[in-house]
Amino acid sequence: YSFCTLLTRKREGDHPMADKEEHDEEEEVKTKKKDRPVRKITVKDTDMMPDLQAEVLEYIEEGLDEYKLAKDIARHVKQKLDETTKEVWHVIVGSHFACNTTHDAGTLLNVTLDTTTALVFRNGPPMKSEA
Repeated sequence: YSFCTLLTRKREGDHPMADKEEHDEEEEVKTKKKDRPVRKITVKDTDMMPDLQAEVLEYIEEGLDEYKLAKDIARHVKQKLDETTKEVWHVIVGSHFACNTTHDAGTLLNVTLDTTTALVFRNGPPMKSEA
């Protein structure tokens, strides 16, 4: 063992409840993902970076897991994106819709998960900071 490893193990042992809570949260996330049905994902159009695309897909999957109505799924995805990126996002979810939008470069994702389609994009300035 190196000195750093020993210090790390000592610190982990100092807070057994914190370690247990962290472990419980990890198990809960694993359980949710394990119980999640396998969905066919078809990306129709995107110019997002792969890491942002994966994040958005995870938010859409969470929304589909937690909610039945398209408006609730859209609200969930929008709130998550607004919180994590501190920018204003637009999210449209449904099975039948048409649109013509303008989006900021690198922010468009048009994807279908089974029979539910989601259009996610950003257009406009970032959120105003609270003064």
